[in-house]
Amino acid sequence: MKNNSQSDRQKFIHQAIAIAFILQAVIIGVKGNLDIESGKPALDVIQGMLFHGIELIVKANRSRKSVEKIDRPYQRRITPNSDD
Repeated sequence: MKNNSQSDRQKFIHQAIAIAFILQAVIIGVKGNLDIESGKPALDVIQGMLFHGIELIVKANRSRKSVEKIDRPYQRRITPNSDD
């Protein structure tokens, strides 16, 4: 029972994180569109959107790696004996 509850909680957290990243991507797009509509130079807007998009991808990748590391069962590292 406890494991199932913890698993459900982890799934919810994973989904919440994914939704947050998707929301950030949508906000980047909407802000870029609003900037273009307000008359800012397209090149500057695209450059800013690329910067924020790359930053978001890096954050998502770090988050994914962190979650994978946490989800992995603990495995003892066995090092060979140097005397052998």
